[in-house]
Amino acid sequence: MKRLFSFIAVFVAASSFFISSVHAQSVLPEEIASFHSDITINKNTSVSITETIDYTTTLQKHGIYRYIPVTYGAGGREKETHRISHISVKDERGRTIPFTRSQDGLNLNLKIGDADVTFTGDKTYIISYEVEQALDHYDDHVEFYWDITGEGWKVPIASSSATVTSPFSPIERVTCYSGLVGRDDGGCTSSFIERSASFVYPQEVAYGENFTIVVGLPKESQLVFPTQQELLRSWIEDNWVLFLLPLPTLLVILVWIKKGRDIQFVSPDVFNLDPNRPVQRRPLSFKAREPFVYEPLKMLTPGEAGSLIDGQASPRDVVAEILELARKKYLKIDRVESKVLFFSVKDYTFTKLKPMTSPEPAAQTYLFGQLFKIQDVVSLSSLKGTFYQEMAAVRAMLKSSLEQKGIYETKPSVTKAWALGVNFASSAAVFGLVSVYLLPLDIVWPVIVLFVQFGLLSLWGGLLAQKSAVGTNLWLQTRGLRKTITYGKWREEIKEKNLFIEEVLPFAVAFGVVDKLASDMDKLGVNPPDYLGSANLGGLTAAQFVNDFSTTVGQNLSYNPSSSSRSGGSGFSGGSSGGGGGGGGGGSW
Repeated sequence: MKRLFSFIAVFVAASSFFISSVHAQSVLPEEIASFHSDITINKNTSVSITETIDYTTTLQKHGIYRYIPVTYGAGGREKETHRISHISVKDERGRTIPFTRSQDGLNLNLKIGDADVTFTGDKTYIISYEVEQALDHYDDHVEFYWDITGEGWKVPIASSSATVTSPFSPIERVTCYSGLVGRDDGGCTSSFIERSASFVYPQEVAYGENFTIVVGLPKESQLVFPTQQELLRSWIEDNWVLFLLPLPTLLVILVWIKKGRDIQFVSPDVFNLDPNRPVQRRPLSFKAREPFVYEPLKMLTPGEAGSLIDGQASPRDVVAEILELARKKYLKIDRVESKVLFFSVKDYTFTKLKPMTSPEPAAQTYLFGQLFKIQDVVSLSSLKGTFYQEMAAVRAMLKSSLEQKGIYETKPSVTKAWALGVNFASSAAVFGLVSVYLLPLDIVWPVIVLFVQFGLLSLWGGLLAQKSAVGTNLWLQTRGLRKTITYGKWREEIKEKNLFIEEVLPFAVAFGVVDKLASDMDKLGVNPPDYLGSANLGGLTAAQFVNDFSTTVGQNLSYNPSSSSRSGGSGFSGGSSGGGGGGGGGGSW
C-alpha cells in the first residue's frame, strides 16, 4: 500500500512539473495583446489614423518598429503613392515617446523608443498620423480599402480591431478580410450604422497574415476630392526631383557656351587670318560658310587638317602624313605582290629617298625617323603589330601642333575636363536625390534616363573644343577643300594638272573622301602619282589602288596585337486580406 501511495505521489508531482513546464514554454517572449485602429475620414478625403498597440515582452527591449506603406498596388489595384504627415507617438498617459523616421523600400519606417532605455513587461504605444487622398473613386461609389495591421509584423498580434468614423458621408456597406495575404479565412466580423463602422478579428495575426477592412460610401456626399490643379501641385511637391533630371544637360550646355563655343571673325572672309580683326562668339544660328577651295591648305599639313575637320586625330591622318612625305620626295611607296603556294600576297614597301635636311613639321619628322630608324627599305608587313605606339605618338603630335598654332581658344583637354567633370558631378548629385526620394517608391525610370543622359553627355563633352577665330576660318577652309574634292568642281579647270592631284591626295585621305577623288581620277584617266609606284598598279584601277593603299596602311600600322586578343480593383468585388492601402508591419528592437 505504501508503495502504491508513493507511486501516486511521484506521478502527481511529475505531472504537475510537466504541466507547469508546458505552460512555461507556451508563454511567448513578446506579443501584441491587442491592435486597435481608430480612423476618421476627413472632408478632403484624407484619413486621420490613431493606432493603439498594447505590447508585452519578457525580454529587454527598447521599443518597437512600425512600417507604414506609402505606395500601394496589391489586389489588382492601380499603384498609388500617399503622403503621410502629422506623425506622433504617445503612451496611454499622453506622454510623448521618442521615435525616428526613415524611408526604406516602399515603407515609411518608424523606430519607436529610447536607445538608452530598455524595459520588460507591458507597454502601450499610441501612433497617430494622417494619410492624404486615401479614398478610391469608382463609377458607382467611393471606397476606403485599408489594411489595418499589415502582413509584416514579426511580433504576433493576439487580436485586432478597428472603428471608422465618417462625419461627412453616410456609410452604405462594409466588409472585411483576414488571414493569409491573398486569401480570406472568414474570421473577421464587420458592422455599421449611418456614419460609423466597427471591425473585429479575434484571432492571431502572424507574419504573412493581414486584417483588411472596406468601407463603401455614396457618390454624393460632403466629401471634397482634390481638383486637378491641387492634384498637379501635390504631384509636383512629391516629385520635384524629376525636374532636376535635365540639370546635367543644362550645365554641360553652359560649359559649352562659356568654354566650348567657337570664336569667329565678324567679317565673313574665311581666307583673312589676321588675328587683330573684330571677333565674336559663334551665334547659335550660325551656318558654316564653306567656300570652294581649289588648292591645298598652306597653314596645315594633311594630318592636321584631317584632325581639325573632325576634331580627332585618326590613323588615316597619319597615313596622310606618310603620303605627304612621299609627295615631298622623302620616300617612295611601292606595291609588291608575291606567291605563297596558290595564293597571291600583297604588300607595300617604303623606300627612303633622301635624308630630312630641311625643317619639317614635328609629326612628319618623327614619323620619318621611326619608319627608317633601322633600314632604308621597310615593308608594311614588318611594321604590323610593332608600329602602333609610334602611330599613337604621331596622332598626339598632330593634336599638339593644332594647339601650338593657336587653332583653339582654350586647350581642348581643359574644355573636355570641364564638361566631363560637370557632367559627372551633377549626374551624381541628381542620382543621389533620385535614390533617396524616388527609388524607395519603386520609381526606376529616372535612373535609366540619368544613365543614358550621362553617356550621351560624356560623348559630347569628349568632343568639345573651342576654336579661336583663326581656327574657325581654317576649319571652314578644310571643309571647303573637302567639299571641292567631293563635288569635283575643280575638274573643269585643272583636269590636266596632275600636280594638283599629287598635292591634294594626302588631304583626301585625311578627309575620308579619297574614294571620291580616286573615282574621279579613273574618269579622267589620271594615274596615281609617281610616289605611289603608279608603274605597278597590279591590274588595279586608280580608285582601287588608292583605296587599297590608304585602308591597308592604316590598318596595319595601327594594329595592336595585345588589344586584338581581348576580346486596381474594388474591395467589394473579390477582395482579400492585404489588398488595401495602409497595413505594413513592424517588430521590436
